[in-house]
Amino acid sequence: MNQKEKIFEQWKENTSSRIENWKKGLIDKEEELELDFSESSLSSLENHIISKYSPVDLKNKEKNNELDGIVSYMGETLIRLIPESKWIIYTEDKTNVYYNLPCVYTKYSGSISVHFLLREILNAKTFDIIETRLKAVLKCDEEIRKHLKEN
Repeated sequence: MNQKEKIFEQWKENTSSRIENWKKGLIDKEEELELDFSESSLSSLENHIISKYSPVDLKNKEKNNELDGIVSYMGETLIRLIPESKWIIYTEDKTNVYYNLPCVYTKYSGSISVHFLLREILNAKTFDIIETRLKAVLKCDEEIRKHLKEN
């Protein structure tokens, strides 16, 4: 295991505490978000992201903990909603677009970089990016699983 993979393993182990710390910050700011790891919570989160952040915040070190809490929550929610998915990191192939980024690996639909997803939400300023991505992955997974059962 290389150094980046060791750091990633520690990052994974601390996912719950990052999410809890981020949630506590929301309570301190009197934010109302239903964060129950459901599909609807992702839509609420997306609205929150668009209303509270901008692409500039991605480079603001003071926002790192908040944004890390957000991507951790998004990833954990996707993992709970997408069968057989898990956290991974690509550390071998430097040409991989997801090189050194935590991603949600899905068995049949490839990987989702929650950091890229956050950037996409902030740049697009639309309210259906996560839901659209999730539905596409679930549909693809369902079709492949159905095909595998038939054969």
